[in-house]
Amino acid sequence: YSLEGSLRADASSRFGANNRWGYFPSVGVAWRLAEEGFVKKLNLFDELKLRGSVGLTGNQSGINDFASLGLWQAGANYQDLPGTSAFQLANPDLSWETTRQWNAGVDVGLLKNRLQLEFNYYDKYTSDLLLNVPVPRKLGYSSLVQNFGAVSNRGFEVALTATNVQNGAFTWTTNFNLSRNVNRIEKLASSFPTGSRDIFLLKEGASLYSFWLYQQTRVNPETGDAEYADVNPDGQLTVDDRQIVGNAWPDFQGGITNSLTYKGIDLGFFFYFESGAQIINMNRYFMVHGGLQRNIGYFPEQLERWQKPGDVTDIPRLTTRPTSNNYGGPLQNLSTRYLEDGSFLRLRTLTLGYTLPPALVAKLKLASLRLYVQGTNLLTFTGYSGLDPEVNSQSGLQNTKNFDWATVPQPRTIQVGLNVSL
Repeated sequence: YSLEGSLRADASSRFGANNRWGYFPSVGVAWRLAEEGFVKKLNLFDELKLRGSVGLTGNQSGINDFASLGLWQAGANYQDLPGTSAFQLANPDLSWETTRQWNAGVDVGLLKNRLQLEFNYYDKYTSDLLLNVPVPRKLGYSSLVQNFGAVSNRGFEVALTATNVQNGAFTWTTNFNLSRNVNRIEKLASSFPTGSRDIFLLKEGASLYSFWLYQQTRVNPETGDAEYADVNPDGQLTVDDRQIVGNAWPDFQGGITNSLTYKGIDLGFFFYFESGAQIINMNRYFMVHGGLQRNIGYFPEQLERWQKPGDVTDIPRLTTRPTSNNYGGPLQNLSTRYLEDGSFLRLRTLTLGYTLPPALVAKLKLASLRLYVQGTNLLTFTGYSGLDPEVNSQSGLQNTKNFDWATVPQPRTIQVGLNVSL
């Protein structure tokens, strides 16, 4: 059995005079069942351990050093006279953003530890978020830095290590990991859009990075015009018809690594995958423009557009002006027409190496010498039509995820190297 605990106390001048101190305890326990007699009798487990922990942590990032103070700024003018004006409301109650997290897990070892399994489940709840919360304009300010809001993250992580073959000079090991995280906004003062073109909606009960779009239902086979879901319904398409239609977070992500060695030769390859994430492909928005962008060419899929009555497609007819929200205008560039599945499987690395025999290396007065060649991003399997499914954000917008705006793809590289130990 094992028991560990800690208590941390932190103070920060960033917070208000009433709440500068934060106290963050944690405790962890473990029970190594493999040492119990009733488990030993099974003659099955080389390792079997249950563990759990719970604790609090604090966060002060995201605010400046004077966030709790009332501030004034110079440069204000009134009736042609210079002066100062109130710039920021004071908040003496501003305090630590707090995360409560508990974990439970199990470690298993079988077949003389040639097969090892590690499973972890976590539940993370972050409260008293440090946010700029809107306040009534009659106060003379637009917002106030407050502790408001909560976000939860729950999920699991699985890691499996297997020694598949261990026979003389030949060994083969495999490492596999899989994880899933479910994110939810638990408390928010009010819903509000974020990201370039308000592409996401932060809403209580929804996930972070939830795409907030117009749902294109079809292209009318008689007219060739795009049609959108009228959510209200009031017979008109307005901002009230936008809805949460997807998420930029993957449902699952993980990887598998295989390592093989035979005498001095080693071969390793690592595959990484993500499943369930969606991407807004703005490249298609610009390159399937229906004729509005006179100085820009077309993607070949523009040839699949509606051309005559009876055609069934999801690409509207050509046009020279932003009519019917087919191309141009606020609806089509925020529609699900450009929302794609971003799932992928990628060969992240492939390495082949050769380590010279010790006797030969000794003659060179070296401890070891290894030659290798390594390739990265050699293969990618995906249904995403963009250049790279691992797009993170539009350049310069760190609060945006899976928004592909002509993002430069990760390079495919081949590297030759030499490892020398003296």
